[in-house]
Amino acid sequence: MEKSFEIATSNLADRGARVKHPSKRNLKVVDALPLLPDLEAFPDSGAYVTVKFNTNPVASSTAYDTRLLSGVFMPIERTAAEEEAWEAMEAAHKRDPRNNPKPSNMMNYNLFLADSADAGEKFRKRFDVDNPDNDDESLYTAQADAKDDGTSGAHFRFPRIRAYETSQEKEMDHTNKYDDEVILVYRDDETETKGRRDDSAQKAVYYYPIMQRSTIRSQRTKNIARTIGITDEDERHPDEIHVRVGEPSEAVKEDLQLFKQKPVGYFPGVEEEEEEEEGQGRGDEDADGSPDGDVSHMAQDDAEGELEDED
Repeated sequence: MEKSFEIATSNLADRGARVKHPSKRNLKVVDALPLLPDLEAFPDSGAYVTVKFNTNPVASSTAYDTRLLSGVFMPIERTAAEEEAWEAMEAAHKRDPRNNPKPSNMMNYNLFLADSADAGEKFRKRFDVDNPDNDDESLYTAQADAKDDGTSGAHFRFPRIRAYETSQEKEMDHTNKYDDEVILVYRDDETETKGRRDDSAQKAVYYYPIMQRSTIRSQRTKNIARTIGITDEDERHPDEIHVRVGEPSEAVKEDLQLFKQKPVGYFPGVEEEEEEEEGQGRGDEDADGSPDGDVSHMAQDDAEGELEDED
């Protein structure tokens, strides 16, 4: 590993002579950038999820629908009947895995998009931590009555597009989230353009870990069930969601900080158990009242949503 860095350093010291394109010999290196982890951009789960559509989720057009840059996926919970059927299949698999395949636990989702391209753009401005005006309430594009707690009724409208089901899925964990695939982002010098001074402010190519890769398609299984009359009368979907953007909770901020300190080795819930076991092993050593390392890991979305159900 160290040897590869030594070779790269020596090559970059003499780019013109030592760094060659593998097939186009007339090309020359014009710039070289470091490849770095973005320690400021961990989500509270410690990794990202990539989602690929099997087909175009919006009407065909010659222009890209920018609303897709800020779509919202909401998991669809299994109905009581579906949960009971899944548990029965799982129990059968555990009893006789040879003759009973493991049941799929793939998710179903509702997809919501902003009600206009302008609303999508303003939502992204509101969500952009580097936007100095991201707390401007005038960015919201819809209004409703204020809540009893005094919270403004301003929000973004995200109508429901359709339901999706997962057709393929691959899950990783914290031990291998960097091994299979990562997201790469080229970033200009943000120290100059946005006045940033954090660990991810320099001009570089940054990489981001992926914990899950999913391919989704328009929901088929339930559509077939509805066609043949197997439906759940309690199944309902929201017409749209109303979204406000707020600050993450203190618990989420603690998670983000821990992932920044340990981008690979931090496992929510596991370290607390280890600390508890260590405390038990020390006997009375902690009787001095020294604080434990307990951290709350209650996940909370950055966006608050209100639902409007279909009739």
